Amino acid sequence: MISSTDISETAFGWEIILDLHNCHPEKIRSHDALVSFIVQLCNVLSVKRYNEPWVERFGLRQARTTGYTAVQLIETSSIVIHVSELTNSVYLNVFSCKNFDQTAVVNLCSSFFEAEVIQKCFLKRQ
Repeated sequence: MISSTDISETAFGWEIILDLHNCHPEKIRSHDALVSFIVQLCNVLSVKRYNEPWVERFGLRQARTTGYTAVQLIETSSIVIHVSELTNSVYLNVFSCKNFDQTAVVNLCSSFFEAEVIQKCFLKRQ
């Protein structure tokens, strides 16, 4: 049995949630660029990808929902990306049972997507 002390000192996983605004329009509209980003992100996270990423562009009936969604399973959980072409925004979630350097993730996202504004939330999941 795990005591409350053990629970507070450990975590099941860590999650970073990023909203990246005013991103480079060509990069967020490119299937190949998103795949390249995912591979680079997995390298920064030092995680093993499980199969290839799923990357599809859809939501074409409404401007606000048009864009790519990408999912990359990793051995320690998942990476999920949603793109809004209307606002040139990227919404990223990384969840991993392996701890990671959140600053390195933010730096990669900022430089790759050339985001002008980044909102971040980092969670320790119990």
